[in-house]
Amino acid sequence: MNRNELLARAAELADLLVQAPEIARYRQAEAAMNRNPAAVSKIRRLRELQEQVGEFMARGVPEVHYRHLGQEIESLFAELEKIPEVREFMDAQSAVNDLLQDVTGCLAKAVTEPPDLTDSPRTRTDD
Repeated sequence: MNRNELLARAAELADLLVQAPEIARYRQAEAAMNRNPAAVSKIRRLRELQEQVGEFMARGVPEVHYRHLGQEIESLFAELEKIPEVREFMDAQSAVNDLLQDVTGCLAKAVTEPPDLTDSPRTRTDD
C-alpha cells in the first residue's frame, strides 16, 4: 500500500468517525453553547485573558504582575461550568476525546506490536 492509498483509507476512517454518535452529540452541544449569549461572552473573555497571560509568560514577566488574571480565569471557569450548555459541551468533548484516544490506541498498537501472522490476510487460504 502506498502513501496515497493509506491517506485515502485514513479519509474513509474520518468519514466513519463523523458518523459516530459522539461526534453528533459534540456538534449539537457546540451549537447550543454558541447560541447562549452568556456562554459566548464568558468564553470570549476567557480566551482574551488566556492570551494576555500567555503574552506575559512569553515576555518573562513575573507572575505577581498578572496573578489577578489567573484568578479571573478561574472565576470564569467556575461561572462557565454552571451553564448547562457549557457542561453538555464539555461532556461531549470528553466523549469525543475518548473516542479519538481509542482510535489512536488501535493505530499505535498496530504499529508497535508484532503482527499476528496466524490471522493475517496474507496467510489465510480460506478467501
